[in-house]
Amino acid sequence: MSVIEGVTWGPLAFEDLRDPQAGDTELVLLARRCLDADGGLPLAADPGFLRGRWAAPGGVAVQARDRAGVLVAAGAVRPGGDGDGATFAGMVDPAARGRGLGAHLLSWGLAEGGRHAGPVTVETESLNGGAEALFVARGLRQVFAEDVMRVDLAAAVPDRGWPEGAIVTGWSEAAAGRFHAVYEAAFRERPGFPGWTAEEWIADLVEDDEFRPAWSVMATVPGLGDAGFVTATVDWIVQVGVVPAARGRGIGAALVAEGLRRMRADGGTHVWLNVNVDNPAVRLYRKLGFEHRGRRARYRFPATEA
Repeated sequence: MSVIEGVTWGPLAFEDLRDPQAGDTELVLLARRCLDADGGLPLAADPGFLRGRWAAPGGVAVQARDRAGVLVAAGAVRPGGDGDGATFAGMVDPAARGRGLGAHLLSWGLAEGGRHAGPVTVETESLNGGAEALFVARGLRQVFAEDVMRVDLAAAVPDRGWPEGAIVTGWSEAAAGRFHAVYEAAFRERPGFPGWTAEEWIADLVEDDEFRPAWSVMATVPGLGDAGFVTATVDWIVQVGVVPAARGRGIGAALVAEGLRRMRADGGTHVWLNVNVDNPAVRLYRKLGFEHRGRRARYRFPATEA
């Protein structure tokens, strides 16, 4: 191990990072401190989420402790498939920033990730200004970014209204195929569209224990047919889509508002969603009361075009 900037670096073993007083791993506590300071994806401090990234098969991880033995930084690299390179994630305690720990972590991550064939993806669920500046300075290219938004359901949900004659259909096994058809029509022209079959897309939703059919609805509009949908899980709007011919009619806003009303009626207190930074729907969400709570992003190195 080496001493850099007043901390000691060494290998990280996920199972060994146990705080006997808090009952959580020290890595979970570090992730929570970063979320409190930077915002971002709340799931990022979930033990299962962290385990999948920081204890992945074939992965390596590093930690930094200060002179008092407190975990102040950590990084992990996990391999992708053949030719898919590797993915690096790192965290620095907000109280320990400005000492070069992030730069050291990034250098380590790029070096370790470079041992695999293909590019290195740098991921963060809590992007902050310092990390963004560091990534740009090192020549990384941003390939993905989403704003994380949250709305409090203590107040009534704004009434957005439906187009005249619209019919609202809840999720059911019989209607699932229609939901998929709207999903495909709404998103197939977007870059990176996965092209999932109906069976794949439906299974991805219903196999999630937190998926709530009662909060997931589809709108059918006279002259247009099935025009839009929203799907939801516990505390989350998962996806909203409107077919191109139906856009500009307020259907997306009405769908989200309907989902929020149903969630509130069932005792929900707040709702999260992620929206791509280039998606104009962010204005819609703000009008419905959603507030910005951070940003998650992915960067690529070398910064070559995909």
